Amino acid sequence: MDFRNITQDEREAIYNEVWTDPVTIVAKRYNMSDNGLRKHCRRLWIPLPPNGYWARVKAGQKVPKPELPKVRGELKRHVSNYFIKFRGDIDQITDAELMSEEELSLLTEETRTLIRETCSQIQVKSQLRNPHDLITKHKEEIAYRKKRDRDLQQASFNSDYHEIVKRKYRDNVGILPIHVSDANINRAYRILDTLIHAIEDMEGYIQVGQDSGKDKANFTVMHSNLCFELKEEKSKKRSSPESTEILPNMELSFLAKSWFDHEFKYSLEYKDKNNEPLEDQVGNIIYDIFAVANKLLALEKMEEREAHRKEEEWKRQRRLEKMRNGELEEVKLLQQAASDWDNAQKIRRFTDAMESIISQVADEKQQAKLVRWLKWARDKADWLDPLTENEDELLGKSRHLFDLINNLD
Repeated sequence: MDFRNITQDEREAIYNEVWTDPVTIVAKRYNMSDNGLRKHCRRLWIPLPPNGYWARVKAGQKVPKPELPKVRGELKRHVSNYFIKFRGDIDQITDAELMSEEELSLLTEETRTLIRETCSQIQVKSQLRNPHDLITKHKEEIAYRKKRDRDLQQASFNSDYHEIVKRKYRDNVGILPIHVSDANINRAYRILDTLIHAIEDMEGYIQVGQDSGKDKANFTVMHSNLCFELKEEKSKKRSSPESTEILPNMELSFLAKSWFDHEFKYSLEYKDKNNEPLEDQVGNIIYDIFAVANKLLALEKMEEREAHRKEEEWKRQRRLEKMRNGELEEVKLLQQAASDWDNAQKIRRFTDAMESIISQVADEKQQAKLVRWLKWARDKADWLDPLTENEDELLGKSRHLFDLINNLD
């Protein structure tokens, strides 16, 4: 187990172990010192039995056991699956289960219930207190941009002076993509603040940056990314619940893409309605985000499987092709060996027939020359024969069939 990053189930297991057996015994199970285990437990907010606990237990006393603290704050960096719990190993479920149309199908029933209950309880507060850091950074960056743009506008009468003023300022820093008027900005902050805090509490996180000079942000939930933007609808307005002021309607949109197939997209759009402003839709929005993330994760896992199957099929075809090529090579070797053997047999039959008539040659010199040639021909037949080993002074070692077969892959 990697104690630097563990799941909530693993954290709960360690918590139960250290309250069932002394730390010295539990530490041995993980091949570490008891002091090392204590350090990990403190970092993971796992309460340990106090001094004298085991003596009191042995004496039959009942000692209260503190609850395991919930995962929050800095602990989120070290513990996963504290809110989201999957139905076992996703890689082991069937394709049919993976592509089920049931909402949140990859999650345990406990997690699905927790998501529904959490979403049903989310409320956007009427006033923004202790805003998320990203809200504060948005306010600061917008103020910075306005001051910079105002100073640059005032310096535009002279190009040299304009360059001097421009050097005093930095480029834009990525912030939340909020594109609303001043009349709606506080509403936008309260809505997004609620949304960001809720998703972070539900084991998601947000990333903010810039892309081609534009502010971009996305939520990551269940390993899926959903880009979002908050803007105003053109020419549509509604009354503010706090006053008679007529405000532009706001629209919160999300776009999610599959990592494997960028043509596969999910779009979510939420708008102010006369009887249901965006504030009242945040719980449903978060639930929909999890539902889409579930579908995207299932799709990506299915694409991974299809890619793996294609790769395995390609490897199988390559193995078959290699085997076919190897078979063809062996067939060629067989044909060549049979042809060489047949030629050797023909030469031997020919030399036997020739030998029978050499004795009839009267000229002794001619007869001796024919005998030498006869021996040469028989040597060449032995060299050609793949079933014999022979070495020729000029042609070298013969191609013995057994050696050729042993050299095959």
